[in-house]
Amino acid sequence: MPILDGTLLGEARVKKGWTQVELSEATKPRVDVSTISRIERGPTRVRAKTLEALSNALEIQRESLCPVAEAERDVMKLRIGSAARNALTLVALRYKIKREHVIEIAPLLFFIAAEQSLRVRQEKITGMVASARALLALYDGIPHLPSYWPVDEGVVSSEEESIKARDLFGKKVLEGAPHLMSERHKDYDEAERNPFVAFLRDGVARVGQSPEAPDSIRWEPYSGPSYEICAEEASSIVGNDIEATRAIVSGDAPLHEMPKGSPEERAEWARERARITLTPDGEGGAVDF
Repeated sequence: MPILDGTLLGEARVKKGWTQVELSEATKPRVDVSTISRIERGPTRVRAKTLEALSNALEIQRESLCPVAEAERDVMKLRIGSAARNALTLVALRYKIKREHVIEIAPLLFFIAAEQSLRVRQEKITGMVASARALLALYDGIPHLPSYWPVDEGVVSSEEESIKARDLFGKKVLEGAPHLMSERHKDYDEAERNPFVAFLRDGVARVGQSPEAPDSIRWEPYSGPSYEICAEEASSIVGNDIEATRAIVSGDAPLHEMPKGSPEERAEWARERARITLTPDGEGGAVDF
C-alpha cells in the first residue's frame, strides 16, 4: 500500500480552506475524519482507494500527496523502439493526458482488442459454415447436379482450436492444417495479414486516421509491432513539414532527443535524423510541446 505524507495532506487541505470535517465530506467514497486526522499526524500506509478519494477531493495529483508511493513502485525496465516511444508522446499530446496514464491503460486496451479480435474471427468462421450449409441446401432443389460440402473441415476445426487457445496470430491454424502453407498466395506476408493485424488495420481505418495508417501496421508473431499514427500531432510539432512529420511517426526522429526550438528548427533536426541510417535510442524525457 502507498505511504501518504500527512504533512502534504494537511497543507493541501489548508490551501483549500477546509477543515478535516469538510475534507471528509468532500471525499467519494467517504474517508472518515478520524482517518484524515491519523494520516495528518504522520506518514501512513493507506489503501489506493483512500489516496484516490483524497486526491480527487483536493483536485491534485496522487503523487502530490504520496511521493514515496512513486518511489516504491516496481521499476519496469522495458526497452521500446523510437516509433512506439514517439507514438506514446503523440497520443498523450492528442488527447491531453499524461504519458503515464496511456501506459497504465494499455493492458486494458490490449485485452479489449485481443478479445474482440477473437470474437470477430469466431463470428466469421461461424458465418462461413452457415453459408456453406445454405449453399448445400440449394443443391436439394437441383437434383441433377452433384452436391458437395464447400468448406475444408480441417481448416474450420483448426481455426476454432486457434480461437479457443487465444492464438491471436493464427499460428496454430497451420499446425492443424499444414496444407494451407502451400495453398497460400506466394505474396502472403504473415506480418501484414495475420488475423490480429487484420483486425487492428480494420479498427484504425474505422476511426478515420490517415489513409496510410492502417497499412503501416505490421506485427511479426515473434517480434514487436510497428505502426505509424497521430501524423497530425507530429505535423504540428514541426510546422507541417511533410518530411519531418514522416521522420517522427516512423521513429527515425526520436522525440525524446529533439532539441527545443522553433517548429522550423525542429523540422530541420528531424529531417537530418531521418537521413541517419542507424538511430539508437537515447535516454531522457520527451520535449514539452
